[in-house]
Amino acid sequence: MRIRHALATAGLGTVLTLGVTTYPATAVQTDTAGTAGSASTVSAASALGNKIAAQALGQYTSKNAEVKKRRYEGAANGVNAKNNCNFYTGFWTDPRNRRFDGTKAPRTGTNRATCGTSKGYMYVKGTKTWTPVKWKSRAWCSDFAKYTWYWGGAKVTGLNSAAASFRSYGRTNHTWHTRADVAAKRYVPKKGDVVSYDWKGDGIIDHVGVITAYSTKYKAYFSVEGNSSEKLNYKNTKQSALAKYVVGYTSPKSL
Repeated sequence: MRIRHALATAGLGTVLTLGVTTYPATAVQTDTAGTAGSASTVSAASALGNKIAAQALGQYTSKNAEVKKRRYEGAANGVNAKNNCNFYTGFWTDPRNRRFDGTKAPRTGTNRATCGTSKGYMYVKGTKTWTPVKWKSRAWCSDFAKYTWYWGGAKVTGLNSAAASFRSYGRTNHTWHTRADVAAKRYVPKKGDVVSYDWKGDGIIDHVGVITAYSTKYKAYFSVEGNSSEKLNYKNTKQSALAKYVVGYTSPKSL
């Protein structure tokens, strides 16, 4: 399947075509998406960043029936209950998962409804297994971003369910870049980076998203973000890299 990433219609220049591998619903989903292409107005990204961006886009654009359920919070029935129940938190909090994060989250959403269940890949007893995953309820933007880094092949040690963990990761691994760094041209955001937001300007990281394209001409990016308007959201219009609520960008480290 070829996914057309509509940069031109959004004012970001040349259309970028991303290649994402798809698999039968009974076998595999976009957890093993292919690498992405490039365009003249989009900054060069590493192979790792390309894979992460493809993972993020694949979660949003997949035709797999099970993966499509992940776009909305709730009972995994395609109806957005807006109750924080989601697949990605369920993935990280499943004790069977090789990368179990050691935390717990409620199986009841903020509206007191039981969270849903859908299938996905995880490593169970050393084997990559397509298995039912019980959704859990908590703020999940970080859980989504961490998921794309994990399946994209990045180091995720130090990341957790807190949005601020990406800034801490960046500082620890020397991959944190502030908005001022971008403004001064000391850093150019790239595909696969995670952008951190502070909505209130109080120094607290409130939200994160995964960058899927960046224009050096417009200093603007596209992103896929979990728990954005209570759903998985593909923001494919120009978002200013220098907006006042953008705190900075964290680049992934390879394993």
